[in-house]
Amino acid sequence: MTALAAGLLSVLTSLPAPSTAEEARLVTEPFNESVRPEANTGGARVVGLQFLGGSAEADLHALIPARWADAPHFCVRTNSSDGLYDSVNTYHMPQDLTAPVEVPHLRDSEHDGIITSLHPEGFGIRITRDDCDAVTDDTPNALGLWRDARPGDSFAIFVNSFDADRVVAYPQQGSGVECEPIGADISVAFDQRCVLPLPLDMTQFYVELQPIKNGRRGRIETILIDTR
Repeated sequence: MTALAAGLLSVLTSLPAPSTAEEARLVTEPFNESVRPEANTGGARVVGLQFLGGSAEADLHALIPARWADAPHFCVRTNSSDGLYDSVNTYHMPQDLTAPVEVPHLRDSEHDGIITSLHPEGFGIRITRDDCDAVTDDTPNALGLWRDARPGDSFAIFVNSFDADRVVAYPQQGSGVECEPIGADISVAFDQRCVLPLPLDMTQFYVELQPIKNGRRGRIETILIDTR
C-alpha cells in the first residue's frame, strides 16, 4: 500500500459513523413529497451527487461542510430514476457538522416502501446550501450518503442526458470521464452516472458536464461541490 493510499484509508476509517450524526429538522412540515402515476421526464440535468451504497436499511445522510455553518438552512431534493417519485424539503442547519448529518427521509416519508424497493442507482439525492426556493445554478452542492454508503475516494453524479449520445464530466483537476448508464431498470428522470475521483487537496471544486449529440457539443453545465 502506498503512503497516499494508507493516508486516505486512515482518514476514511476515522470518520464518525452515521449513527452518531445529528438529525436534521424540517423547516416546514409536513414532509414534502410526490408520487405520480406517470413519469416526470423533465427537470434538472443533475439529479444526484452522492456516494453509492447497497443495503436498504440505512437512511439518508448529508456530508455538510463546516463552511456552511453560517447558513440557516439547507435543501434536499430526491428523485427516483423512473420519474414517479420526488421530494423537496428545506432543513435547519445543524450545529454539529463534524459528522454526517442524518436526514430522516425514510422515517418521514409516507412512501418508504417505494423508496427502499428502488435500485441503489435509482434514487438521486441533491443537497444544496440555502432554502430550496432560493437555490440557483451557482449554489454550492454537498455530497450525500444513501443506504449503507460511506465516504470513499470516488463519488457519483446522476444526470439526465436528455437523449444526448454521450455526456462527459470534466473535473476541475484531471481528465474528462465518460458517463455511463445507471444500473436501474427504468431510467426516465435520469439515466447516466458519472463516477469521479474525489479530490484529496480541495474542499471546493467544480465539475463541468458536456452533452454531445450527433457529434455536436451542447451547453455545458457547471456544478460547484463543497466537501468536508
